[in-house]
Amino acid sequence: MTIKVLVVGATGATGKHVVQMMLDAGHEVVAIARSKESMLQKLKDDKASHDKLEIREASIMEMKQEELVEVTKDCNFVVSCLGHNMSFKGMYLQDRKLVTEAAKRLTKAMPSSCKFILMGSDGVAHHGVDPPRSNLEGFIIFMLRYLVPPHADNEGVAAYLLGDTSFDWVTVRPTNLVNEEEATGKYNVTEKVEVSLFGDQTVSRNNVAHFMVELMTKKETFSKYLHKMPVVVDIPEDKPSTK
Repeated sequence: MTIKVLVVGATGATGKHVVQMMLDAGHEVVAIARSKESMLQKLKDDKASHDKLEIREASIMEMKQEELVEVTKDCNFVVSCLGHNMSFKGMYLQDRKLVTEAAKRLTKAMPSSCKFILMGSDGVAHHGVDPPRSNLEGFIIFMLRYLVPPHADNEGVAAYLLGDTSFDWVTVRPTNLVNEEEATGKYNVTEKVEVSLFGDQTVSRNNVAHFMVELMTKKETFSKYLHKMPVVVDIPEDKPSTK
């Protein structure tokens, strides 16, 4: 069955992989991007797959609600890979609630049959599921909340989703993100944070995208993590995956 997905944050370092992987699998993608040219530059030069791609040149926060209703009406999934540009302007001068407000607008616009997938962060706790933070971790998170607006935004969107189970959603929490050439498929997914947040574990953006695509293309995977905040971590080549 062909899936239709709306991707916001589509030109970002992870979003572009979600778009490409869904196109490679023969699915339909609507990407919201400020620049069509920029979006196309991040994808393979493949006319066949581009025939299944629709690019809406817009800023998600500048679109009217009725436009969001129209663009999501036929979608099976909405994926948000939005994030803040980690520059002074991106963190302190732009919309400090970008991710939270975009999620609210999108989930209110999409049809009831549509499912929402958010790219979050393992720096945000799933209260009642994750083990308690150490005193050091708790102090650092407290400081980040007030000194780094993107972290507070990530906490805000998590609280919004955890407080509303009237629609289907999954929040994907990657650990420390790194860039790799391609997805290896060698990663673990757990329902809670299992190691220190400030350890040396990493996950490639490609593998995060790979897991998000699995959530869309494998019903049993989405059902397993429905209304949960799974953590994604790369694993060494010689160890088995527990996905």
